[in-house]
Amino acid sequence: MEVNDNIISNKSVDSFIQSIERDFFIGRTEELEFFYNHLNFTNNDIKVLYIHGTGGVGKTYLLNEYNRISNEEGLLFLKMDSRDFPQTPEGFADHILTLIETHTHTQLFSENYSLRKFLHTLSELASDRRIIIAIDSYEHMDALDRWFRQVFIQNLPSTILVIMAGRHPLSGEWVESPAWRSLTKEIELKDFSLAQTRAFLDYYGIDNSHMIKAMWKFTDGHPLTLTLAALTDKEFSIGTLHEQSSHILMELTQRWLLEVKDESLHRLIEVAALFFNFDQSSLSAVLKEEIDIKTFNALTSLSFVKPVKNGWAMHDLVRDAIKMNLKLRHPERFEKYSQRSASFFYKRTITNRSPADAASFFYHLGDEFIRSVFFQEKINNSMYLEPIADYNFHEVSRFFENRKSDFSESEAQFYNRETNESYHFHASFEHNRKEMELIDDTYVKKINYKDAHLLKNKDNKTLGLSIIVPINVSTLKVLAKEPVSRAYFSRLNDQDTKEYSVPENENAGWFIRFLDYTDSTDTAARSFMLYNLFPLLLTSGRIIVSTPLPFFQDLLENFGFQKIPEATHYDYGENYPSTTYILDVRGPRLANYLKQLTNGNSVQNEMEVIATTFSLTEREVDIVTLILEEKGNAAIAKELYVAEITVKKHITRIFKKMEVKNRSQLIKCVMEIIS
Repeated sequence: MEVNDNIISNKSVDSFIQSIERDFFIGRTEELEFFYNHLNFTNNDIKVLYIHGTGGVGKTYLLNEYNRISNEEGLLFLKMDSRDFPQTPEGFADHILTLIETHTHTQLFSENYSLRKFLHTLSELASDRRIIIAIDSYEHMDALDRWFRQVFIQNLPSTILVIMAGRHPLSGEWVESPAWRSLTKEIELKDFSLAQTRAFLDYYGIDNSHMIKAMWKFTDGHPLTLTLAALTDKEFSIGTLHEQSSHILMELTQRWLLEVKDESLHRLIEVAALFFNFDQSSLSAVLKEEIDIKTFNALTSLSFVKPVKNGWAMHDLVRDAIKMNLKLRHPERFEKYSQRSASFFYKRTITNRSPADAASFFYHLGDEFIRSVFFQEKINNSMYLEPIADYNFHEVSRFFENRKSDFSESEAQFYNRETNESYHFHASFEHNRKEMELIDDTYVKKINYKDAHLLKNKDNKTLGLSIIVPINVSTLKVLAKEPVSRAYFSRLNDQDTKEYSVPENENAGWFIRFLDYTDSTDTAARSFMLYNLFPLLLTSGRIIVSTPLPFFQDLLENFGFQKIPEATHYDYGENYPSTTYILDVRGPRLANYLKQLTNGNSVQNEMEVIATTFSLTEREVDIVTLILEEKGNAAIAKELYVAEITVKKHITRIFKKMEVKNRSQLIKCVMEIIS
C-alpha cells in the first residue's frame, strides 16, 4: 500500500485513475484511428462521433481513453453523463458550464445566463482552444434529442467535436437526413476477439492458453464479463470459472435489465431469451396472448436485441444469462415456456416446411449436444455457400491441394455456457491423411458439381468445402463405386434401387459425403455449415451419411439417425470402422420422426399431430377420429348431424390429403405416426 499511497500523493486522484485505466486499455483500433485523424485535421468534415454497443462493451472506457489523449494534446475535453443533469436545455447548459469552470478555473456563472450566451461562451472558448464534448449514456437523452441536434449542435463552431456513446444505434433524423448522415460517424463497439481477449487477460496475470480460450468462449469476448470472470479467483482455474458462472451471469442480467423501464416487458424478455431467433408470432404463441406491435417494438429497441435473417435475436451472452436466471428462479415456468416453444416450431415445421422453423424446433428440443454444435454462438450471416461451377472450380482444386500439403489432426471445442460443458471434436492425423486419399477435386466433377459448395466469408475468402450428393439416376452409379458411399449403395435391393432412380432433375435423398474447413478450430464455420444441413430434413427423401468419427456418430444418433449394420466399412483403415446411418423423412415420416424426438414430452396430442401433418380441417379430424373407432359412414353422419353424402365427400378429401386409397390404409398411416 505504501507505493500506491506515494503515487496518489503526487498526483490527483483523477490522474491516478487515468494512468491505471490506460494500462488496461486494449484494442479499439478503428475508434482510436478516427480520433487521431480528427486531431490531425484529416477527417474534420465529421462533426459528431456516435459510439454504440451493448452494456459493458467498453463505451465509457473508450471515452476515457479519448479524454486521456485530449489532455496530452492540450485539448479541452468535457465529459458528461446524461444521467447527471436535468433533461432540459437549461440543465444541459448549466452542467457544461460547470465542467468548463472546473477544467479552466474560470468563473462563468452569473444571473440570467441565457442559452444564447451559453452558445456564445462555447464559441469564444473554441476560438482559442479545440474542444471536445463527450456525452455518455446518450440513450437517456430521448426528451432532449431534437433540441440537442437542431439547436445545440447546429449552432456549434466547426472546431468543436461532439462525441456521444449509447446502447442503441442512431435513429430518426440522425439517419433519415442526408445532411446529418454526412456530418455523423457511427461506430458499433464489438466484443473482443480471441487476440484482444488474450491481451486483456494478460493484465490479470492469466497466460494459460487453455484458460484464455475457455474464458473467451464463456464470455463471448464481452469486456465486462471478462473482467468479472478474471476476478473470480486468484487461482484462475476453469473449475472456479464454472462454479462462478451463474453468479457472473446473474449480475450481468441485473445490469442489462437496467435499461428496461417498462416492468411489463420483463416477462416478454424472459420468453424471448428462450429463442435462438424470435418474431412477434412465436412470442405470442408461447405466452398464449397476442403481443401488440407497440410492446414488441419496445422489446426490439433494447440494445441487446438485434435484427437477424429470420427475425430478431438477443446478444448471446444476454440471452444465456436471462435464460439461466429464469431457470434458477422459476424452473416450472422455464419448463412450460420451453415445451410451448417446441410445440410451436413442431407445428410450423410440419405446416410451412421452413428450414428456419426446423432449426428452431431442434434448438428447443433441449438436446445440449445438438444445441452446442449447431447453434454455436450466433449464426454468422457474413458467411455464405457459393455453388461450384466451371468458373470457380480452380478454387476447389486449390482447397484440396492446400489440405493435402498441410494436413494434421483436427481439433474443435464446442462450449455450452448454460451447462458449462464442452464437446470435443477430434479427427486424427491418420484419418485426415486417408480422407485426402479417398476424395479429391475430380469427385466434384463426377457428380456434375451438384450440391457442392465453397464456404466463404464477406471478403471472398474460402473457409470450407461442402459436398452433399443428391441421389438420383445420374449419381447412383457414382455412389455405388466411390469409397465411403459404396458400402451402402452397392448392395441396394431392387426396390430401393428403383426408389432412388428418380430423374436427374429430381432427388430421392442425399448422401452427405464431405464437410471440411481451412481452419479445423473454426467452430463458427463448422456451425454455419452444419446449420445449413437443416433444409435436407424437409426434402421428403432419405439422408445417408457414413463416418468413423465418434463425435459425428454420437451427433447422428442424437438426431435419430438409424445404423445400417450391413453397410459398415473400413475404407478409412482396418482400425477405423465406419458406421453408415440413414434417416428417412419421406412424406408423413417427417412428422413421426419429429414427434419421436420429443422423448415422450408430448409436443401436441395425437390428433393435433395428424391434423398438422396432413393439413386437415377440424371437421376432417372429427371424421378421422370416428374412422379409428371403426364407425361406418351412416354412424359418422348421425353423430356429426350431417348427411351421409357429406361424410363421403369429406372422406374423399381426407384420402387425397393423406395419399391413401381406403380406410385400412388410412388407419395404418395414422398408426405409423402416433405409435
